[in-house]
Amino acid sequence: MRCLFLYIKKTIYCIILLACLATSARAQQPASPAPTAAELKKNFATIEAGTEGESDDFDKLTTTTARRLVTYLKAHEVSAAGAKDLGVELSAESADASHLKVFTYSLSSGGTRGTIHKPVLQWQNAAGQHFAYAVDEECEFTEIHPLASPGRALYLLLGMEKGDGQCDVSQAYVVELKGNYLLADNAVFGKKSSLSLCNVDMQLDASRQVLRINQTRNKEISDDALRLKERDYRRKPGAKSLVLKLSGGRFVQSQ
Repeated sequence: MRCLFLYIKKTIYCIILLACLATSARAQQPASPAPTAAELKKNFATIEAGTEGESDDFDKLTTTTARRLVTYLKAHEVSAAGAKDLGVELSAESADASHLKVFTYSLSSGGTRGTIHKPVLQWQNAAGQHFAYAVDEECEFTEIHPLASPGRALYLLLGMEKGDGQCDVSQAYVVELKGNYLLADNAVFGKKSSLSLCNVDMQLDASRQVLRINQTRNKEISDDALRLKERDYRRKPGAKSLVLKLSGGRFVQSQ
């Protein structure tokens, strides 16, 4: 019986040792090498010439390439000319110490939407280190505005994306930077971090921290009323504009 106990004990020890060695081996595997500019340019050329959903391989390439762009941006300062060489566009950039940038790549929807734009954000921490994140949005953001919110680094991104034939979608989207991290889930518009509306013009009055939303077509899209209601906003009957004021890190309706 004693021999059997010793045998079992040794067997368990060997299993634990092998498991530890396997874990160590996995931990010591080298990280995937950062992509080169040439590799990214080739992939983005393929993506731009393709159509969303045309094949599983194409969709996988789109997802993988976005992740590899994030890896590249963590190691490189990229100018507008450098972005063009990669096959993407530097579509917006902040002028403050964070150097928040929006890099945008595009592909065809294959339908009435036309071109789909997908953004990847890059920023710097206080030590000058680069970080990047591919946000889960489809919009060509062309403006970045730092928001006045003491103790927080909030940024308002404004842009537009073509919808169907009846809707051009304007979007306001707020992100928060915390050193090495970007927080994309912020309760700024009601409980949401973004507000998307059809056929409107969105402009920020930076001095007053007021977001003005003006309707550009006579007919309001029914879904817009629901989006506004979900965020505790309401456009008065017959009104062509909506005014939201930043207060306590949130946009609240003031008109």
